[in-house]
Amino acid sequence: MDQMEYLLHCHMDILSCIFLIHRFFLTHRSAEAEGAGAAGGLGFAFLTFLNTTMGAGISYILDKLGLDEEIKDADIVITGEGKLDAQTAMGKAPAGVAAMAKKHGALVIAFTGATSEDAEACNKAGMDAYFSICRGPMSEEEAMDKENARQNIHMTVKQVFHLIHQLKK
Repeated sequence: MDQMEYLLHCHMDILSCIFLIHRFFLTHRSAEAEGAGAAGGLGFAFLTFLNTTMGAGISYILDKLGLDEEIKDADIVITGEGKLDAQTAMGKAPAGVAAMAKKHGALVIAFTGATSEDAEACNKAGMDAYFSICRGPMSEEEAMDKENARQNIHMTVKQVFHLIHQLKK
């Protein structure tokens, strides 16, 4: 057996041992547990080797921020993210904010730099509408430029609230 085969064999033995430890001694934890895939598999590692529990991170953060109290009387709640897509609806910050706002009956508007084709999942997650702030074709570098981003969000938010004002007349 050459050195490469030997190292491969040792690597497979180590993986087999880790699997057996997990399989026989920690069977109440598994790769299928909610949150196990979080942060590139760190959730699985924490569940397996640190005897921990998993929870929705955004719920913890929003609770610590006291956001529930801040928005309880709001008519409209604004949230946003660099890019809205189906993953946004799966527990990222905008989805957590939207869920909390909906609990109080508020309208939720999201502003974003870009959207993907599957961003409509965000509507199902409680965002009533979302708007990309990019007003025309531009490179990612142009979109990320601080002054461009400031102008783009200013103009988009201004127009959305102009529409809301017109609808309330």
